[in-house]
Amino acid sequence: MKNLLQAFIKFQEIVTPITKDANNPFFKSAYASLDHIQEHIKKPLLASGLVVTQPTCVIDGAIFVKTILFHAESGESIESLFPVIVNKQSAQDYGSAVSYAKRYSITGLLNLTIQGLDDDGETAQGRNEDTRQWLNKDSEQFKKAHKYITDGGSISEIEKKYKVSKEVKTLLIQKP
Repeated sequence: MKNLLQAFIKFQEIVTPITKDANNPFFKSAYASLDHIQEHIKKPLLASGLVVTQPTCVIDGAIFVKTILFHAESGESIESLFPVIVNKQSAQDYGSAVSYAKRYSITGLLNLTIQGLDDDGETAQGRNEDTRQWLNKDSEQFKKAHKYITDGGSISEIEKKYKVSKEVKTLLIQKP
């Protein structure tokens, strides 16, 4: 483990903070894409004699990204598991979830710094300011949507227009 740690110290000395290069228009947030992170760390990893792999694996029926950091010369390694959480069962959602897991796993394992504000996981929970308003039963937006549904309107129309979460949908269709 000594060789890996020495190489990791070298990596930490030369890797620079990563800028956010992509935008999520739905949540009005910026993030560092997986491609950008991988490109940014490629040279510092090679200069330090380190290699990263990120296979997916299944453990007890759950899907994980396993991020493994190897020291090329000694073969020493450390690894991290990050769950792949898929909300919908489609190839697109699976790919997005794997990409998300890889970004956060590699960032955590390599102790990378992403420049910019941290929203404390609110965006990852789908709780930007607009969504938090939906969760407040006293908000005007929620009251209007709830009235629309109780007056015979379709929840699917609300979903099409606002992309509400399952949690909000459940609240909207509940009887008062």
